[in-house]
Amino acid sequence: MHMYKLLIVEDEKAIAQGIAKSNPWEEWGFQVVGICDNGEEAVAFIERDRPDLVLSDIRMPKMDGIALMQYLNAQYPEIKIVILSGYNDFEYLQMAIRNHVAEYLLKPTLLEEFEELFHKMKNVLDEEAQQREKQEIQTKTREFNALLKGYGYSEEFVEAFFYHRDTDSYRVVQLCVQENVEDKNTVYDRERHYQKKQSVVQVMNRHVQDCGMDSFFLCNYEDYITGILCVDESMNEQEIEDGIVEMMEMAERETGLLLHCAVSAVCEDYRMLPQCYEQTKYCIGQKLLLDTDKKIVWYRRTKDEWIGDYFDYFGIGFDEKNILKNILNQDMEQLEKELLGVFDAFRRAAQQGDSSDIHYINRICMEVLFSVSREIYRCNVHPEKLMSEHDYHYMDVFDKPTLEGKQEFLMGVFELFMQECKAQKETVSKTGELARKVKRIVDEEYMSNLISLEYVAEKVHKNPTYISKVFKNEFDCKFSSYVTDRRLEKSKELLEDPLVKVYEIAEMLGWADVSNFIKVFKKKFGISPDEYRKVVSGASDNRR
Repeated sequence: MHMYKLLIVEDEKAIAQGIAKSNPWEEWGFQVVGICDNGEEAVAFIERDRPDLVLSDIRMPKMDGIALMQYLNAQYPEIKIVILSGYNDFEYLQMAIRNHVAEYLLKPTLLEEFEELFHKMKNVLDEEAQQREKQEIQTKTREFNALLKGYGYSEEFVEAFFYHRDTDSYRVVQLCVQENVEDKNTVYDRERHYQKKQSVVQVMNRHVQDCGMDSFFLCNYEDYITGILCVDESMNEQEIEDGIVEMMEMAERETGLLLHCAVSAVCEDYRMLPQCYEQTKYCIGQKLLLDTDKKIVWYRRTKDEWIGDYFDYFGIGFDEKNILKNILNQDMEQLEKELLGVFDAFRRAAQQGDSSDIHYINRICMEVLFSVSREIYRCNVHPEKLMSEHDYHYMDVFDKPTLEGKQEFLMGVFELFMQECKAQKETVSKTGELARKVKRIVDEEYMSNLISLEYVAEKVHKNPTYISKVFKNEFDCKFSSYVTDRRLEKSKELLEDPLVKVYEIAEMLGWADVSNFIKVFKKKFGISPDEYRKVVSGASDNRR
């Protein structure tokens, strides 16, 4: 059962202790997190550890219950207030009502009155929590739908979501759903099928953390069940697969559906998730086409699994660096030659009797689109949005039946990229200077515990979300990762001094919690700070 945090504010210590210890709060769904003597102490406590409900006396020194009510109403209107007073005063009751006090109790209060009131308050808090969760799911679904398209999402929301994830490793998971029915004559019910898919989404989201993962599943704009997976870099593919299979089996048991799954390649920038989504669509299409019994299809493995023995797949391919270079240099002639050379190689292979597998051709066309799209983000170009505005989509290359059609499609997309890169060139120059300014601030102040995205954004008079995006574009590194790397490199230097304790180093470098410093250090370098110190000390002794 979820426990709500309760703060008791009462200047008479005996009464406060009696309230805290004589009532079965946990049975009622509450945990007493603090006792304060007056309103001033309560305000300080609330700033540190925000409770869900405040039970407060009215008559108190320094800051009374009325002033505390007014403060909470202005600053934290979501916190519920219950007034407990020995003063049966109509004026106080009116004041309490005006300040949105939830309930008003008179001393002495019977246990039954406490129980009835706090059961009621728990029901109110439960309903509000459910409503917030519903709104949060709706917001995530809307924003991640837009993110999978590549445009139309709130950068501030998405940046905040991924900024607080302790990883730069993302994948997209797509579920393929089949009805598990014995009767072949059962009529397909679209609404019923949709509701079952929603049930799968709920089950996956309910169990995802139990399986050691951080992700969010939704029924997306194309009616596919899709998950955005934030994966710890230490997890290998088998561990990821085991976790996904476990979740799917739970969903199958609860919904009666048969589930298969496609998993994209890994990406290190959430803006690449639209490409990961296209990869899963490709995998699902291949699974249906080939009727494979595999529970999970990995995009990375499809190249090896679906090639034949009769065609040299790796002998023909695009030079992605040259294509990108031509786009950035605005060299249309060389770009056309680059594409023509690859497609002419396929034509010659076909004329000589080699069987050019259409799946491979489609695959490398899509791969070159992905690769170039990833790179031009640094030029402040949003490829998915740009392509959509001109009615281009990655998977459209599959629908072109001829080599000429595929070549024209790629050329059309790359020409759009070229035009947009040219338009953004001046903007990129300005944002590059801003990114370098942010970097200089970090380099000077990274040891301060004040350093944060919000702190730096305020110094340069820009929005934190904008700063995060500009920094990432310029240096291909998250702001938080850069700060952490600077601190970790400095910590290695400080660890060479045996007189400086590990917790002192953590404090000097802005870590409030030494255990977090140790965890981050070990994740980065593979050994703990103490182990590193021993290695450095041993190397120093050997030199002597």
